[in-house]
Amino acid sequence: MTRMKTHTKEIVGLQKSGAMLFCSSDNVVAARLAEALGDVGMLVQEVPSTEALARRLGELSPKAVFLDFTLQADEPGKLLRSADLARLLARVAPTVPRIAVGMLAQPQGTLAAMRAGLTEFVDPFSSPDEVHEVVLRLLQGTEQLDDKPTAHRSVLLLGARAGVGTSTMAVHLAGILQERLAQSAITRNGAADRPMRGPVVTGSALPLADRVGIMDLGWPVGDCQLYLNVSSEFDVVEAVRNLRRLDATLLTSALAHTDSGVSVVSLPRDMAAMREVSQPDSLLLFDRLRHHFGFLLADAGGFNHPEFVAGLARGAQQTWLVTDQSVGSLVSLAGVIKELTAQHVDLSHLRLVVNKYDERYGMTAQQIAERFGIQLVGTLPDRTLQLVVCTNQGKLLHEVSERDAYVRALQQIADMMTADFLAPNAKGNWLSGWLPGVHRRLVTPNNH
Repeated sequence: MTRMKTHTKEIVGLQKSGAMLFCSSDNVVAARLAEALGDVGMLVQEVPSTEALARRLGELSPKAVFLDFTLQADEPGKLLRSADLARLLARVAPTVPRIAVGMLAQPQGTLAAMRAGLTEFVDPFSSPDEVHEVVLRLLQGTEQLDDKPTAHRSVLLLGARAGVGTSTMAVHLAGILQERLAQSAITRNGAADRPMRGPVVTGSALPLADRVGIMDLGWPVGDCQLYLNVSSEFDVVEAVRNLRRLDATLLTSALAHTDSGVSVVSLPRDMAAMREVSQPDSLLLFDRLRHHFGFLLADAGGFNHPEFVAGLARGAQQTWLVTDQSVGSLVSLAGVIKELTAQHVDLSHLRLVVNKYDERYGMTAQQIAERFGIQLVGTLPDRTLQLVVCTNQGKLLHEVSERDAYVRALQQIADMMTADFLAPNAKGNWLSGWLPGVHRRLVTPNNH
């Protein structure tokens, strides 16, 4: 990747507007494009390689990406390279607006952009006002995702293989997080000393910003709904069909939710229905959900679609790889990391959770983390018997035994995830607490 330069007019004002990436080495075109954009945003001009594109998107978080489809005699393969970048962007960042930059007097560039799947085309030389209008329209469309601003806290839970306990962890963590969010809402409303007996409020009474959502993509289908003892016919396919009207009102009324406020949307029972759902629309659904909920957990344990899972990983703040200590799980974990690497996922966002943990099984959690070069979030002790008993009673373990070792381990994780809720004046966001060595505070002695 060749780093070029940043084009600005009023740097302080433009920094507030956010960066826009222009994939081009042509300084003349970049200057005209920056001039046409005016104060809409700060234009960052670079020539990213396909290998580095996903990483740079994560670093810049651009509000839009421009691709250069102008002809240059000294760059005979330029249109092909821009088309390749356009197709890669459609996979790795489907929700980021993609705009072709060309010249109306060069129809070859327009045709190449259309064949690459781009629907927006601007010419900064002949119609700079149109550049301004197109970009504003696209940005306003993405900003309408927010009914109420949240910090977009989201975690993808990705099981190394089916059966390692990803869905069980997801529903218990969601329930514990929901308790924290509900308590925070009470504190904000000046009722911190009100006694808490049972669910604080019903799920429908909490705004979505104070609720936890689960996007249940695990296999077998619907396990999260089963464990939460809820059901709804409004599944992922229905949600995608209603993307344009997927606002807070529809989410509150249509999604299955527990009394405490945890909401969940699952895959359809008839998986054949997923054939009508495109990958970009499914990723857009994830993006919509994370904009509405205080926390969004995506459970993809056992979900076998590397490109889609990689898209989720790029959209989530963190991806937690869930494994146990068995040889089969560790081999599968290596395969998952290899697939994510092949899909250009930034591995620095990966974290590790070791479930059903017992040091007597062999490799310690820290040794596993070091072996794969992933920071350890924590360990969850093997409490299979207790978890199955509660599930068979239609309960979650934290609802029955708040002091169980499994529950205590998840409570510590939830406390760190919600630190900014409980201490709003603390420096940094919820990710800033995830420092090297944090696992030492999370390893919970086994309780057999």
